[in-house]
Amino acid sequence: MIQINVSTNTTRRTVNAEITATPKQVFDDLGINTSSSMVNLNGNFLYAAEFNKPMSELGVEDGTTANINVVVKADGAAE
Repeated sequence: MIQINVSTNTTRRTVNAEITATPKQVFDDLGINTSSSMVNLNGNFLYAAEFNKPMSELGVEDGTTANINVVVKADGAAE
């Protein structure tokens, strides 16, 4: 079991998940749309192909806490 701190532009939540859970499962459970977002796990950028990999394959160890940040990149954002 792991604990995941999920932060978006508008909310912060902490959820418990199995080490076999994928980021996509976490996003789906929380109703987070990542289609126009940049996502990082513990400070490392996640590519869309990694959303379906288990947390254990992404470097998260059982019994630890992971941080996922989802930052929406809006059309009006300054560059």
